This record gives sequence, C-alpha cells and structure tokens, in this order.
Amino acid sequence: MIKLKKNYIIGTRNSNLALKQCQIVKEKLQNKFPEVEFEIKEISTTGDRERDKKFSEINGEGIFVREIEIALLAGEIDLAVHSFKDLPTKLPEDLEVAAVIDRANRLDVLAGAEKKLAELPGGARLGTGSLRRKSQLLAYRSDLEIVPIRGNIETRLKKIETQNLAGVILAAAGLERLGLQAQITEYLSTEICLPAARQGAVAVEIRKESTGLKRILKETEAQTTALEVWAEHAFLKEMKAGCHAPLAAEAVIEDQKLTLTAAAGELDGSRIIRRKVSTKDLNLNSVQKLGRKLAREIKAAGGAEILANLQDN
Repeated sequence: MIKLKKNYIIGTRNSNLALKQCQIVKEKLQNKFPEVEFEIKEISTTGDRERDKKFSEINGEGIFVREIEIALLAGEIDLAVHSFKDLPTKLPEDLEVAAVIDRANRLDVLAGAEKKLAELPGGARLGTGSLRRKSQLLAYRSDLEIVPIRGNIETRLKKIETQNLAGVILAAAGLERLGLQAQITEYLSTEICLPAARQGAVAVEIRKESTGLKRILKETEAQTTALEVWAEHAFLKEMKAGCHAPLAAEAVIEDQKLTLTAAAGELDGSRIIRRKVSTKDLNLNSVQKLGRKLAREIKAAGGAEILANLQDN
C-alpha cells in the first residue's frame, strides 16, 4: 500500500496555458485520491520574464522550467507540471519525469489568418519563434516572410495586428486547451509541418526519491501516449541539439505498431531530411531504441551537417 501525505504542492509556470495543464493533472490526481489535498503554486520562469529576447540570447535550453526545477530540488514543491516539449532532454541528476499525464492535439496550426497557408499571397508575413516551423514553412513556400515572435499564446495572437502579420503558427494543443479554437484558420498537415517532439504532451517531474509519488502518477498515465512521447524524446536526446533546434518528430501507434517520423531542416528551407521507422515491440526499451536509431539515420543523411551549420550561425 502506498503511503501518501495529506498535502502535495504542484509547481507550474504562471501562464494561462500552464495553469490549465496543471489543473488537468490536479483533477486526475484529486479524482483518484480524494482524501489528499493538491495545491497549485505558480512560479515565474526566465522564459516568461524575458519575452522580448530570442531564445539564443537567453540560453534558451530550459528557460521555461529552470526556476520550477530549483523549487522542486529545494522541496518547495512536490511535483512539477510542464509542457513536455519545454523540458531539456537532460534533467538535473536528482529529478525525473514520472509520468506523461495527458496529450492533446500534437499538430501545428495557422491562426488568425484570413486565408489558408496555400492561399496566402507571396511575401505574406507569418509569425513564429520556432526554427523548426520556420524551416518547414520555407521548404513548403519559400516566398513567405517568417517573422520571429515570442510571448504567450494571447500575446502572439495580438502581434498579428501590432506587427502586420498575415497570421501566426502555433501549437493546436495550446489553443484548444484555452478554448481559442475560433482563432484557428487551418490545421497544418504533418507533410507540411511535422510537429516538435513531445508537442501537446504534459509531463510531471518529481524528485527521484519520491518513489511513492511516482507510483501514483504512473496509475494516471496512458500507456500508448507515453510510448509515443518517449520514442520522440529518445530521438531528440540522441540528436543532442536541444528542444529549440529545427528538428521534428512524431510517433503514432496504430494496429499494434509504432511508427516514428522525424525531420531535420536548414533554416532557409533549402533542405529537409525526413525519415521514418517502425516497430511492433510496444515496450519502453524498444521504442526508445527506435528513436535513437532514427536519430543516427537522420544524422548520417545530413542532419549532423545541418546542426553544425546552425551552431556556426
């Protein structure tokens, strides 16, 4: 029998989306353990405070989780809820991802536009802070102008007007979780814009010593979703490039088979390297091995050169 405390503090970013995702986790835990109190603590992160700077200017790796992990290590919170794609592939030694609690739509969308992507006029200005999206959008339509933007979802939508944009590219998951589906002009096909690894997934991070907490979190995890996400994570980790690199990965389990598709792209869209692998061994070790295998294939096909060019710029 797992011995639980009477109260657990859940830490998360103080953005509307982060709080919505944290509420999802809290409700799942509260429903399963009604005798326990789960309290949400909002934590301001570097990424939220430094919204006017590019990721490269503020050491972008982990900028949305660093302060939360510090609070977790200090014992100020018991667990942390993150958008999994914000987490670096290498965590502090005493922390681990205990469970993947939820995954919403993993697609990218064109939002706030009057026309679909294919119908936009040449030279149309689209806003995104993602190198992955920039690379794939320019590969699809080299006549677009990609404008770097940052900020939370609401801020980026406002920039359509303030920066004279034709629209912005966002994750469907965030808009749907915030009830902003009306802002979506078009869901982008994965053939045009393959999602970021782990996009739409909510991860719960804990201290490794919290073994009882890990067991109860695992009880709320959807196994199929977790296998897909960990396959994507393994690919990203093997690429050793960080979560802001122009890399994409999507794993899908259908008919008892996991298929993992991944891509690496030049920033100007002049080259996209895309590969696909699959396995019928639906266990954690096998899908992670598959992710590492695909990363090596992408690197050998030119992905290593693409990432080297990125560092040179």
